[in-house]
Amino acid sequence: LFGNFHNGNMLHGVDMDRTFPLNECQIATFHRDAWELLQEFKVLMDSARHLDTKQDSRADEALMIANEIVNICKPGDATTYPECRALTKKFLQVPNSIAQHTVYAVGHCHIDMAWLWPFFETRRKGGRSWSSQTELFKNFDKFNFCASSASLYEWVLQDFPLLFAEIKDYVKAGRFLPVGGSWLEFDGYVPSGESMARQLLYGQRFFKKHFGMYCDVFFLPDTFGYSAQLPQLVKLGGLRYFLTQKLSWNRYNKFPHSSFNWKGIDGTSVLTHFPPADTYCGSGNVDEVIMSQTNFKDKGRSNCSLYLYGIGDGGGGPLPHMIEKLHAMENTAGIPKVECGSTVSKFFKEMEHSSHNLMTWDGELYLELHNGTYTTMANNKKYNRICELMMKEAELFATLRSILIDKNAQNYDKNMYDEVWKNMMLFQFHDVLPGSCIRMVYDVTDKEYPIMISKLQKNIDSSLNELSTMLLKGTLRQKEEENTVVLYNSLQFDRNEVVEWNQGAEKKYSPVFVKGIGCAAYPTNVLASTAIKDWKYQILEGTEISVETPLLSVKVSPGGQILSIIDKETMEYSDPKTCKEAIRKHEVFKGGNAILIHDDVPLYWDAWDLWIYYQETHVDLKANSCVVDKSKPHKVSIIFKYKISELSTMEQTIIINAASKRIDFETTVDWHETHKILRTYFPLAIRTDFVTCDIQSGNIRRPTVVNTSWDAAKYEVCSHKFVDMSEANYGVASVSYTHLTLPTILLVQISVVAVSLKKK
Repeated sequence: LFGNFHNGNMLHGVDMDRTFPLNECQIATFHRDAWELLQEFKVLMDSARHLDTKQDSRADEALMIANEIVNICKPGDATTYPECRALTKKFLQVPNSIAQHTVYAVGHCHIDMAWLWPFFETRRKGGRSWSSQTELFKNFDKFNFCASSASLYEWVLQDFPLLFAEIKDYVKAGRFLPVGGSWLEFDGYVPSGESMARQLLYGQRFFKKHFGMYCDVFFLPDTFGYSAQLPQLVKLGGLRYFLTQKLSWNRYNKFPHSSFNWKGIDGTSVLTHFPPADTYCGSGNVDEVIMSQTNFKDKGRSNCSLYLYGIGDGGGGPLPHMIEKLHAMENTAGIPKVECGSTVSKFFKEMEHSSHNLMTWDGELYLELHNGTYTTMANNKKYNRICELMMKEAELFATLRSILIDKNAQNYDKNMYDEVWKNMMLFQFHDVLPGSCIRMVYDVTDKEYPIMISKLQKNIDSSLNELSTMLLKGTLRQKEEENTVVLYNSLQFDRNEVVEWNQGAEKKYSPVFVKGIGCAAYPTNVLASTAIKDWKYQILEGTEISVETPLLSVKVSPGGQILSIIDKETMEYSDPKTCKEAIRKHEVFKGGNAILIHDDVPLYWDAWDLWIYYQETHVDLKANSCVVDKSKPHKVSIIFKYKISELSTMEQTIIINAASKRIDFETTVDWHETHKILRTYFPLAIRTDFVTCDIQSGNIRRPTVVNTSWDAAKYEVCSHKFVDMSEANYGVASVSYTHLTLPTILLVQISVVAVSLKKK
């Protein structure tokens, strides 16, 4: 999986022309006694290596018995095997104490929906991997297997219907165990709250329809961090428990718990377990079973843990020798008890029943690794957000149409919505949306996203046309000679905006008001009568560009930096000197919108990681040209062009509206750099030790101070629509899609969703 790179270096990319020779194939007769002796002998040797010699003599006993077996056993002479196996039993059948830690061993096969292979290959992986498990059921009575991702089950149903029928029988028998409850193992930070809810809705519906059951364990063992909104969504999705192990990959801090209650932003708690073997692809070895006890962090509160074993990532699942070794360890003194015929749900219920005084972790589960995935493959993230926003509007307006016009919902295109949602959810897989897949995967998403957007736009247009016709001809009883514009607001809050419209060949700009989740009809003669002719703002151009509006005083350098933002509404005692200045003087950044380019060369995991040392060096970018556009009566646009390198360029427009405190930055980057990252920095004159970050259906606070290693590790964080940095009586917010924070500086990642990227 990890070797097909140029010169063996992951940073150099995949070598698509590399070949691998098949050197040898063998056909052999299977000898059951020899096979079982070999697996038991491996357990003996691993026991000798890994049991604690200070605790008792079991490691020495294992070594002595193994030595005796080597002396007795003659390869090829089957008559020596029974005596050797009697010796292994002598060691393995010494029972454990009643108080010994219990490890619930469950077969598992982690299959990435795409990663180092495209989606179509995953469809075949599902068939190959799961058919192997159904064969193992026939040979091992005390073997159970779990698998997540309803989407993969659906692919098996479509491509291997006979295998799916067999899986259904084993699900009914309690041996093939659907887990997760979601459509697939999605990314835990970037998708919207509605997307996460749909992941659970579509997943649980599939499992109920085909297996007559809902999953009770939320299952994301390999996702790169977990939003603080997830506990509420998990419980609302009918799930009771949560499993992952990914935080064992933390770069700086060791997570303090194995079994605990995870509390979300609304106070909902979900019982959570991190398998202490720190893997979801165990090999069935003694050292991993022992680690399930020695690395268990909640001793005294609980005395059991889960162990997932089987070849994963690219599929495969448990192999016979793994099962044999675990069976040999079931009740052997010195090794934790191993319960082989268990299930994930059974483990959680036992933990819930037998544990006491478990600790609680409140807030997000932040992975101190792979934080470059918040920004990698920016175009993919932009498409995802566009689809999420359009899907909300498409479903909203289609529902209104069904209620008000099409009473039987005959024109509600549920099949289209299901198709688009399934593609959106597929592309939210925890390697696809983060940007850590091979190029072949993004060739598919780049093709499919525009098709999805086109379908949604067509649906939105159709719904709005019918709603507008009903409104104008019915409710308003519009006369034929009247021209009326109908405006729709899909957001929950009321909006005052300025709309651009055409009166003949002339562009007009008119203020309008539309209530939240509502609409408003404006005859064009009304819009014309209120059209803006001249709102008061002043522009002074010289060594700096000064823009004065009734609300703000803004100074911009010709190089593109915001030198000053003064909020006039904060004036006290009619003294202009008391107005609040938003931009702080900084030793590095001479103003806001300081655009820097950094080296981005991680030690490994090139697409995943952004290492903290990237901040130590940078190149300041200054605009090569500056043009002030005064053509619109209500706002001024300052257009900057940058030369990033000989290959890459950037154009940014700063828009200051006379009737708003919001300053807009529209940025287009023609990007052809390698191992570079582009950032814009806003040092704010705000004194606070936290920022408020928008996440899925809520918000959380994150530190701006670095008092602990836990604070320092969050040098790169992900939020959704805004980051607010406020003092007791004043604040500044950045409205975008991906943000990151550092002490007393608000930094906005400009190369992601809010920015247009184009390729030549």
